[in-house]
Amino acid sequence: MNAPLRTALLIALATAGLGACSKTDSTAHDVAAAGSETTGMATAQPNPDDPCSLLTDGEVRAVFPGAQSGKRDHRQDEYGMATCIWELRTNQFGVQIFDSTTSADGEARGRMLGFLDPLKPALREQLAYDTVAGLGDEATAVAVKGDEQRGIFNDANLLVVRRGKKMLVLSTLRLVDDSTDASKRALQALAKASVARL
Repeated sequence: MNAPLRTALLIALATAGLGACSKTDSTAHDVAAAGSETTGMATAQPNPDDPCSLLTDGEVRAVFPGAQSGKRDHRQDEYGMATCIWELRTNQFGVQIFDSTTSADGEARGRMLGFLDPLKPALREQLAYDTVAGLGDEATAVAVKGDEQRGIFNDANLLVVRRGKKMLVLSTLRLVDDSTDASKRALQALAKASVARL
């Protein structure tokens, strides 16, 4: 699938349901617990074609208390992108997997185009794309606060991981605790478990 078409489709998915979210979910109070809290959690049965099998509901709730069970979203299946969504109290967390030869950085930058005013191209180079060590073959994180005056249409919080031919994208619709740092930490905590099951 070509990058512009994939980006357009992902923008539609990322912005779906924004009207239902009124405020950031203030739930990433103990992100570190996601990797260590195992009591009462079912073991995920890895299936590299099922994004809902990459995390248990317990692992997600360790980072986002009160999260509903993960549910498959089939809207992008025909394009080779499998998505799982966990509804949060005032936010939404999603995991998407697909085959790709694009770099993690290239995927993250492509997705961010949907959040930025195309009439302000200089803004693209002003965003901070962080290389995250220890996740897959390569990983890139980006989190920004929505600011229409600057040309950022909505909050964006993405962590893109490439492992072999598999691309894994974790995201939230809104920033966690209205903080870019907390948002990145939350996704990185969940990525550690999900990447191991790819």
